[in-house]
Amino acid sequence: MSRQIVFFTASVLLSAFLGATGETILETPSLSSGDAMLPQGHRMALHLDCSDSERTVTAGELSMTCLNGAGYDFPGVSGALGSVLYDPERVTFLLDGLRPDRDYVLGFTWWDADNSGRVQSVQFAAGASGPWQTVLPPVRVAAFHADKPTWARVLLPLAAPYSQGGTLRVAFVQEAGPNAVVNELWLLEREASETVKRVLIVTGDDYAGHDWRATAPALALALRQVKGLEVSITECPAIYGSSLLSHYDATVVHFKNYDDRLPLGPECREGIRAHVASGKGLALCHFGCGAFQDWDGFVKLAGRIYNPDLRPHDPYGAFTVSMTQESHPVTSGMIPFEVTDELYTCLDGNAPIRVLCEAQSVVDQRGYPMAFVTEVPGGRVFHCLLGHDARVYEASGPRALYQRGIAWASGLVE
Repeated sequence: MSRQIVFFTASVLLSAFLGATGETILETPSLSSGDAMLPQGHRMALHLDCSDSERTVTAGELSMTCLNGAGYDFPGVSGALGSVLYDPERVTFLLDGLRPDRDYVLGFTWWDADNSGRVQSVQFAAGASGPWQTVLPPVRVAAFHADKPTWARVLLPLAAPYSQGGTLRVAFVQEAGPNAVVNELWLLEREASETVKRVLIVTGDDYAGHDWRATAPALALALRQVKGLEVSITECPAIYGSSLLSHYDATVVHFKNYDDRLPLGPECREGIRAHVASGKGLALCHFGCGAFQDWDGFVKLAGRIYNPDLRPHDPYGAFTVSMTQESHPVTSGMIPFEVTDELYTCLDGNAPIRVLCEAQSVVDQRGYPMAFVTEVPGGRVFHCLLGHDARVYEASGPRALYQRGIAWASGLVE
């Protein structure tokens, strides 16, 4: 299939981004070292801008090479994400020079920029001839921000056996749509360490009024103040369907997915359940209570979930959060604090929970839980309803609550 035919839709749809003179007005950023989404303590060892002009990058013994894929520039998109490598079936890369005494994380950006319905999976093959294994299940090649599709940045840790043989093949596989695409890749590296608890904030979709591209980094920066937590962000909820999830000691549901635009298959539901059952931690923040809304079993993990038939929340404003469980490690020694936020009144469910703090509604004068832990076999689940905007995570009271709650969920605090 020729490039002209494959990308005809791009020329049509993205023409909306051009002014009358043809001037490009859509700018896209490149990821830089030190970005809040990257796990601290790692260095960016390799970065490949996927285009015809750059197909191999090296740094010492490490190298990353594109084995197949043609370059293409999306019309109307300037910046790092305007160019892609594509192939009708799969775009394949070779990583070489990996060392067994290092921790590696492979990151990439992908984007169905012309809205052609691309669905892709990611496969790894250890060594030069090992079998291909799916490490990210089929998912829409996009995140959603303000109800519009946008690029998604995804992190995949190279857990054993994928970094043990020195060589790894990586494939971006077309599952639906005209072809497979990838915009950029990067490889993060650090000396192997077992002294940290790894926390992954999972985001990439939410109600239009929730700016997850601001709140997720704000939460990550707050958690990085806790010694012993290694924190990163991925903008792809389908990570819950990946075998690589075992790399993390706790994950944070920082999304509200909508099945009509970002469906998550049964492997994602089973993945999050199995991760907690294996002894790992789970945290939910703000509208994470509305995730997996079409899965009846989600309430067993979340404890309480969003019920759209209930009043959603008080008017946005200031209220006081009071502790109800002073003996729990999360709230021990904490004092009441004031926060400007949304006081959620929309939770429903009857799973066993232990309420840690609550706030009184100005509308009906009832007390509503603001944070609680769920009693589930295996792991630890911390659920907090605060967090409408980035300022919440920057305020001392809710910041401390999230720091303590997620440190507890990860097993850092007993």
